Amino acid sequence: MDIDHLLSQHESAHLDFKRVHHEETLTLLHDILCLSNAWTEGDRYILFGVADDRTIIGVETDPNRRRGSEVQDMLRSSRLNRIPSLEMVSTQRDGHDIDILVIKNRPDKPFFVTVDKEYRGKTIRAGVIYTRLGDTNVPLRQSATEADMELAWRERFGLGLSPLRRAYRLLEDPEAWERVDQDDYLYHRDFPEFTVVDGATLVENFREEWTTRFPDQTATSFDIEVRYGTTVLRRIAFVRCDGCRYRLPLPSIAQGGGFEINQNSLAWRVMHLYRQYFPAVNTLLRVGIRIVDGPSEDG
Repeated sequence: MDIDHLLSQHESAHLDFKRVHHEETLTLLHDILCLSNAWTEGDRYILFGVADDRTIIGVETDPNRRRGSEVQDMLRSSRLNRIPSLEMVSTQRDGHDIDILVIKNRPDKPFFVTVDKEYRGKTIRAGVIYTRLGDTNVPLRQSATEADMELAWRERFGLGLSPLRRAYRLLEDPEAWERVDQDDYLYHRDFPEFTVVDGATLVENFREEWTTRFPDQTATSFDIEVRYGTTVLRRIAFVRCDGCRYRLPLPSIAQGGGFEINQNSLAWRVMHLYRQYFPAVNTLLRVGIRIVDGPSEDG
C-alpha cells in the first residue's frame, strides 16, 4: 500500500476520504459494505483524517477514532452473510495522524446484513446489496442495480473466469469437495465438472533431503491433475511421504538453497483437500520447507 499514491488520487469506487471517523457504526458499516461490493479491481481504502480535496486534517484528536479490533467487533455483531477482510493501518503525514481502513478485494461478493440494522431512523436493510458507483455510495433507501448485483454474483461463482481461475477460486473452500475412492478422486459438490484426480507416478522411490526427516523415509512422487470435464487444466507434482501418511506438493528449490512452497499457489490449495496425519502446514515447517507469500494464481 502506497499512501502517497492514494493521497494523489481522487475519490473513486475503491477510495473514500473522511475528515473524521464515523460518529456511529451504522454509517461506517454502510461505507464498508458499499466498498466491499464495488465492481473494481484491487483493495479498497477509507482514509480518515483527509478532506475531500485531499487536505490532511489528521485524526489525532478525533474522539471517535477506532482501532481495527473495534471495527472487527462491529462487523461480527452486525449479522452479516459473511465478514469482509480488513485491517486498520495508521501513518503520519505533515505532522498529522491518518488512519487507513484497508478492505481486501474478495471474490465471494456480495456482502449484506441478514437482519435489519437500525439507528436513529436509518436502516441498513436485510438482504439488500449496497455498492459504490464511482465516488458515490448507493443510498440506504435504494439498492444496487440489477446489473451490478449480477456482476457481484457472477464474481462469487467465478462465471466469466477461465476454467483454471475458477478452479483456483473453488479450491479456496476444501469443505466443498467430495471424495470418491479415498483421496484419489475428488469433485466439487456444486460444480462437479471440476475434479482433482491422481495421475501418473513420477518417481517410485523418491528422495530429497526433506523426505528423510520423516520417521518413515519411504516416498513416491506423482502427478495430481486438476480437471474441468475431461480437460486437464494443470498437472501438479505431489509427493506421498512418511509411508503415505502425507500428500504434499513437491517444493521448489529456493534461491540460496533450501526448499519452499508458495502459499498462494494452486498446489497449496490442493494440498488442503487431503487428510494428513498431522496438519500439513506444521509438517512442512518441521521438515524444513519454508512457506512463502508468492504471487497468486488467480490471474
